[in-house]
Order: sequence, then C-alpha cells, then structure tokens
Amino acid sequence: MKSSLGRSTLVINIDSINIDFIKNVVQSGLMSSFVGTSEAARLLGVAPATLYAYVSRGRISRRTGADGRTSLFALADVEELAARSRRGAIGPRPTIDVRISSSITTLREDGLSVRGHELPELVRGHSFEAIADLLWTGSLGSGTWTSPRQPPLALPVGAVAPISRMTVAAQMLGDAFPNDDAPTAARRLIEQAPDALGAQRVTGSIAVRLASVWHRRPSPELVRAIDVALGLLADHELATSTLAVRVAASVRSSPMAAFVAGLAVVSGPLHGMASIEAHQFLVECARDGVAETVAAYRAQRRRLPGFGHKVYRGVDPRFAVLLDTVSEVGDLSLVNDVLAEVGRVVPKHPNIDLALGALTFVAGLDDRVPIFAVARIAGWAAHYAEELDEPPVRFRGITA
Repeated sequence: MKSSLGRSTLVINIDSINIDFIKNVVQSGLMSSFVGTSEAARLLGVAPATLYAYVSRGRISRRTGADGRTSLFALADVEELAARSRRGAIGPRPTIDVRISSSITTLREDGLSVRGHELPELVRGHSFEAIADLLWTGSLGSGTWTSPRQPPLALPVGAVAPISRMTVAAQMLGDAFPNDDAPTAARRLIEQAPDALGAQRVTGSIAVRLASVWHRRPSPELVRAIDVALGLLADHELATSTLAVRVAASVRSSPMAAFVAGLAVVSGPLHGMASIEAHQFLVECARDGVAETVAAYRAQRRRLPGFGHKVYRGVDPRFAVLLDTVSEVGDLSLVNDVLAEVGRVVPKHPNIDLALGALTFVAGLDDRVPIFAVARIAGWAAHYAEELDEPPVRFRGITA
C-alpha cells in the first residue's frame, strides 16, 4: 500500500491473487481442476485409447464438458493414477471393447428370429438347407441343394474324433478351394460333413445323410428330428464359436480357416458338445434312478446338464420344438421324469442341449456325432460375410 497527497493507494497484483485464490479453493476441496483427453493421456504417458480403457474399467472417472462433447478428467485423479503407475502398480488387464451389430439372428428373453422369421415356425415348415440359404442370402431357398458336390475326401478314421475329422476336412477344402466366398465354403464343408462322420449314404438331404451315420435306412421320424435340430442350431447370434469366426474374419483369414477356429471353440463341453453331457446324464438317470441321480449331482455341486441358459429366463424356445419331434422317434418317459424331478428341486429350465441329448439317447445314437457343429457352420458363414463390412483387426485388445 502506498500513500500520496494524504490518500491511500492500494496496488493489487490481480494475477497473483487469482492464482493463490484458485490454489486455496482447489486445495480446500471446494473446486476441482479438470483436464482434457490429450492432457490426461500425456500426464499418464498412455494413448487416448488406453485412457478410455481405464474409464471403462473404472480406474478413472470421466465427465462431459459444457458443450456436451468434450471429455474432462479430474486432475487429482489423473495425478493419483500416474503416481500409482510410477510406484509400479500392476497395469490394467488387456481389454476388448467392441460393439458388434448383427442383422442375422435376434435373441429375446422369450424367443428368437432369423432374418425376421420366428425360428420355431421356420423349422416347422422349412428344411435345414432352406434355412441356410436364408442365413446367407436373406431369402428362403428351395430346400434342396441340387448342384454336384465335391467327392468325399480321404480322411483319417478309427480313433480320430468326429469333430477332428471335420476340422481336417475344412483344412483340406480350404487348401483345394482358396477362393471360395463364405457361403460357398460353408456349403462345401456341410456337404462333406456326413462323409467325414461316416455316413453310409452319398445322396439325399443333409439330414438323411447324417442319419445314415447310424442307420443305412433311417426312419422318416429320425430324419425329421435331425433336420429340425439342424435348423434350430444353425445360428444363435453371437455365441462363443461365432465370435471366434468373426475374430478370424476380422484379420481376413479365409472362410475355411475361420470355420476351423469355430470348430475349435464349438468342441468345448460348455458349448457345442454340451449335449454329450446331457446324453450321459440321461444314461445315469436310466441306470441309477432319476431322483437318485439328480440328488447325487446336487450333493456334489455339479451342474445339471441341459438346464439353464444365459439368455432365456424361461424355457429355451428351441427346446419344445425339438423335443416334440423327438417324441415321434422314441419313448420320452425317462426324459419327462427328469424334467419333473429337476423342476421340483431346481429353479432352472431345460435348454436345447437337453433336447439334443434326448434325441441321441432316445434314438440310440452315438452322442459324439456333432450335429451342433454341422448346423452352426451355416450361421458362421453369414457372420463371416457380415464381419467383412467392419473395420479389420477391430478385436485387438488394449493394454497400457
């Protein structure tokens, strides 16, 4: 403060007072300081994409600026996270944050549709081949594939598992026909599948030829049940094996190479091979008694095969459709007893795996023949083609 002519003059340094004031307010917790995306990323020493990965994992919070678009980050949070990183804190796990939009199959809690067609009604009036054409082209086909198919391949037999034979077939066909588009490759592999699995017939529908793996002259009822199973299983939106195929497509692997990836995933007991466990569960129930077997599973805290689903809160909408056709193949009394007993003690509904296991059990078929895998090839081709319209390599994980 200075005095002149008896007056007091107050000289104020506005900038210094403002800075001190702001520092005091911020330190008191009355006000937060924010930085934008580029500055926050610079302070952390990471790319902006990694910064947003931190946000998605809850490691740092983000708010929207007044313009409704700008991302802002509390400076204190950024500095704290940077300090933890400098102290050698464990970095974030790799993450994949990809939005996948598909117009192929739509799942709901109470049902599903393929290209706008409700699936239960679709399989009642159309063959698996027609549904495959719908998946690939958006239009229902004639229901028959009449063009000449590839002669059977020379594949390993004996102790080689059925799914492994299909995998070898896919690899051989991929080498022989490297320029196939996805639908052509899928049809080629589907037509080879019955031969790879030991079919006794070389003509007829896919269902007829698959049925001939077990019977030279299969009954119409068995053929119909297999055809319905194929149609119901052809696609189920973004199942794990379908994701594997889409990942392969994203790096522009060939369709057959992508199908090999799908076959590897579908061979898992928690996915395409789940019906084998359901079949064996029914075998145990027949041998040891239904109530006794269910009680033993529960006492051992084992999952009851063929019950529960991550999508459907109630009964899997595919279950009743397939089980109805199985009832025309053989006696379902044991299956009905299992449904009643499990329903009495466990709040879980049956799924398609139990219906498929019931088919192989009631008909006395080899439960290892992968009907599920043969069917799902059709859906994989549709998803492969759809993935080609997306940016490549979009499934790359992000880490610090």
